[in-house]
Formats: sequence, structure tokens, C-alpha cells
Amino acid sequence: MAVEKHIIGGSDGWLNVRREPEGALIALPEYLLVEYEATHVGRDYFKVLEGVEKGNRFTVKEGNLKHGRPVYRPAANLKFDLSAETLTYPGGTIRAITSSSKPTPVGTHPIQIADFPHGSNPAYGSHSRYYKTWFYLGKGRAIAFNNDRYLHTGMVSDGCVTVDPSSWTDLYRYLILCRRNDATNIGTITVVR
Repeated sequence: MAVEKHIIGGSDGWLNVRREPEGALIALPEYLLVEYEATHVGRDYFKVLEGVEKGNRFTVKEGNLKHGRPVYRPAANLKFDLSAETLTYPGGTIRAITSSSKPTPVGTHPIQIADFPHGSNPAYGSHSRYYKTWFYLGKGRAIAFNNDRYLHTGMVSDGCVTVDPSSWTDLYRYLILCRRNDATNIGTITVVR
């Protein structure tokens, strides 16, 4: 019988685990749903049930998985107004920007479950300990250096939806528990002019 558990993230929302069988170190986001398989010599063995690592097996030191499915929220429906430079979500309206030379395209885009910790300016860590968590705005997997767009925190944008660092923790805490029930997405963002 399958036993559902979920990831307990570290102080930054990520947990380092080892991929089986090769042992590569991978970080998984908190609240990610997994299927617990066994405990052996102080390590829990499990399979990821959602996100970019879906279907892959991992091991982690015992005690880093919490029993049961998290209490997920319904799918997020965000609105990013390019001209007003605002992002609206159930927690309120916050400041957000995009690049003026290559803005996030107008339209509705899926928001995926966080994929991996992103290299970001460590100065943003003074505003939010979750500054390394970015949410991919697209289908499939993001491809580095392919003009892929994300929703993340920062003060400068290269075409992503970039949220004011002082507002990131509240938005992160909302988004990390949203699910669209497709094992990939947490919701959508609609970009308007």
C-alpha cells in the first residue's frame, strides 16, 4: 500500500536528497508530495509524485518526510499588470516588474511547481529566506539560457515577472501550497497591459 508523505524543507524551503541509485545530490522544494517506500539504516527511501523530479527515486536521512498530504490550496490565479507594475493575488496587490526590452508576453501562462534552487543575488536573502525559489512560467522543463521566464524575487528583470523582495515571503507562502491537480502546475498567471 502506498504511503503518501511530503518534504519538510530546510530554512530556505529546500531539502537536499540523494537520487537513487547513482547518489547525485538534488534539492527538492518543501511540501512536495512523495510516496514513502521504506526506511533502511537511518534513511528514508521514496519516489517523487509531482514536479520536475516526478517518478524519480531518492533517499534522505530519516525524519525529513512528514506523514500525509499537505493541505493544498486550489490553483493560483495571478494577474500581472505590465503598465501598473503590479501583481495581484489573494494576499493583495504587490509591486512587480519585467524587462522593458523583452517583457513577459501578454496572455495566460502556467506556473509550475518550483524546480530547483536558483542562483540569485544573496542580498535578497535579507528580505526573504525563500529568495532562491523561482516558479517557471511555461510548459515542459525550463532550458537554461533559452529565455525561459520565471516568477521570482529581485530588483532587476531580464524578462521574468520579478517581485519586490519585501513582498516575496508572503507570495511564496501562498504559492508553495497551491496545486492545479496535474502534478506539474500550481496555477496560472495572466499578463495584461
